[in-house]
Amino acid sequence: MEKKLLVIIFLSVFSGVNLMAASANDSLDIARLLPESVNGWRQQGSDEIYNRDNLYEFIDGGAELYLSYGFQKLLHRNFTRPDFPDIIADIFDMGSSANAFGIFMHSRGKADSAFGQGSEYIQGFLNFWKGKYYVTILTMEETPESKQAVLKLGKFIDSQIKQRGSLPQLIKLLPDKGLKESSIRYFHHYIWINSQIRLSDENILKIDDKVEVAAAKYNEGSTLLIVHYPDAQKAEKVWQNLKENIFPDLKKSAIIKHRDKWLFIKPENAYLVLIGNASPEPLSELMKSVLRNIRQKQTR
Repeated sequence: MEKKLLVIIFLSVFSGVNLMAASANDSLDIARLLPESVNGWRQQGSDEIYNRDNLYEFIDGGAELYLSYGFQKLLHRNFTRPDFPDIIADIFDMGSSANAFGIFMHSRGKADSAFGQGSEYIQGFLNFWKGKYYVTILTMEETPESKQAVLKLGKFIDSQIKQRGSLPQLIKLLPDKGLKESSIRYFHHYIWINSQIRLSDENILKIDDKVEVAAAKYNEGSTLLIVHYPDAQKAEKVWQNLKENIFPDLKKSAIIKHRDKWLFIKPENAYLVLIGNASPEPLSELMKSVLRNIRQKQTR
């Protein structure tokens, strides 16, 4: 009995050591993406590491956004140079390239390809995504020198992230015609639905971690949502609930009036497609294009 207890204690301690070692190795892997100095700015103090349990300590009130995109780990490093503004670098491990893309595009007005797989620079703030990482670099005051250092730091991190990521497959189902590329969004949390089409304060589409959503705006004023469920049964269950309990007018027509928009809602196997517009005219053509893309994907 005593031997068995000792074995259990040993295994528990050994497992704990392994977990701590794995965590330390993960942190070291991220730290290798950053230099100790750039253009005279040097690392100040030790890196700060945050995970899903303590991210709230770092981003008070904003952690939920990152958590909703599958956030795993954050490395935070300060750089200082006498008589110059500080520079702060944050590297977020988002767990997958799809999530890294999603968090980057969450509030973008525009994006370019100067860094990583998509980037944006505005007044001393650079952010980009590459592979499973989302990177932000901020100078507390933009000067010619600090801007140059921020951009050089961004180039260094970009070069250190060797593996590129793939765009979410769901994004590829968005029709090209009339697409406003800067409006593309990808997420899997219901709270972001209303920022695209105002439907409900409740999770009526049953979005969870296993459900993904792609959204985009089109030139004719339409907003498109493609919801992908784990299987056709769940999609059908959501569709039936919408017809029976949320939008009973769907029993008569797939195009209905809701609030100040016309909605076109259509199920297709494990997908649910929603299009909103101020008038019903453009809805049908866009819906045909989406359904065609989904069907072509399913036959490949």
